[in-house]
Amino acid sequence: MIKKEIEYGKVFKFEVGPITVTKKLYRPTIERFEKWLNIIEKKPYYNKFDLLLTGSFPNYINNTLPWKTWDIDIILIDDGNNGLELIRDALIDLSRVALEQCDFYIDIYYQNKKNVELNKVCYRGGIKNCKPYSFEKVGLSYSPDVKRDDIVVSHWNIDNEVIKGLWVTRLQFPSKKQIQRINTGFKYDDEIYLCEYKKHFTPTETVEK
Repeated sequence: MIKKEIEYGKVFKFEVGPITVTKKLYRPTIERFEKWLNIIEKKPYYNKFDLLLTGSFPNYINNTLPWKTWDIDIILIDDGNNGLELIRDALIDLSRVALEQCDFYIDIYYQNKKNVELNKVCYRGGIKNCKPYSFEKVGLSYSPDVKRDDIVVSHWNIDNEVIKGLWVTRLQFPSKKQIQRINTGFKYDDEIYLCEYKKHFTPTETVEK
């Protein structure tokens, strides 16, 4: 069965790290996500990392998301075997491909594999009675904030700059928004490694709104 997707986009000036675009950006669809995936799979750095699809987009893939989202959450992962320059450049390129070639935004940061398991606590219904911001995720980010039309709309909790253009970030979770959703019965679907994504593939038909 073909899943029909309705596209919705809006023109923004969008700034994240060294990337600035002024163009029509769209809510992510499976078709746009797969276009991005087909491009980045050919990148020389792709096989040096794992990429984990997290947040609410797995629900969108599984038709269990009751709201629309403006981004896709992804974690870039390795065993600590890659240099900081490669991590920074991969983060920037992955985001640049999404914004410049596929017209949507990915919210992406890096974590060492040993720190990723903790993330799963809040995506598998395990925080129903948890206090907001009671866990901390430590990772690396290529940007201290995100600007839309010159207004900061997202701010990372930045620590020290480890090399030029790459910062340690400390993210407290679950957020109040996540807890509110879970307490109303919403369950975050399991994260999806991109190398396993095609098991979840559903043909799509996109209609622009």
